Amino acid sequence: MIANEIFHLSILFLMDTRLFIVNNYVWWAGWRKELLMLSNIIKNRFWFLKALETYSLAIYFIVKRSTGIFDWDHSPLSVLDDPPFIFALAVVGTIALVYALWDVRHLYYKQIMTATLTFVWLAFFLSFCANDELRGVYLSFPGIYSFFVLIGIVIELRWE
Repeated sequence: MIANEIFHLSILFLMDTRLFIVNNYVWWAGWRKELLMLSNIIKNRFWFLKALETYSLAIYFIVKRSTGIFDWDHSPLSVLDDPPFIFALAVVGTIALVYALWDVRHLYYKQIMTATLTFVWLAFFLSFCANDELRGVYLSFPGIYSFFVLIGIVIELRWE
């Protein structure tokens, strides 16, 4: 709690002298929209991290495809590592990033964002599990990673 207040005070001191804090959010008395965006990142840090994790999954598939190392031949991952699905991952990550940065509050944006994130991570978790089963591996690191990301999304939805 003290570190959070020190962080807010350092923002106040470094950025602008016309700032004030109300209910743990940084507000400004001028034209600096960056501070409102920083306040939204602080408030929506969970969804910001989920956006970065979704981008990391896309980067994982890009690196896997560019190195030419394929350990799946006849599994769902042979379809899900294609460029259209990697692009879809980037789109879902961008949807989550937009919510985290601008805190969109209309047109059921949060429900759409959480539904797309849950669907994407569930699809990739199931495909990682199917791939591991076909290879005879108990559970690989990408499967465990996607499981914990999916569980984190479900728990966060339950708490809100």
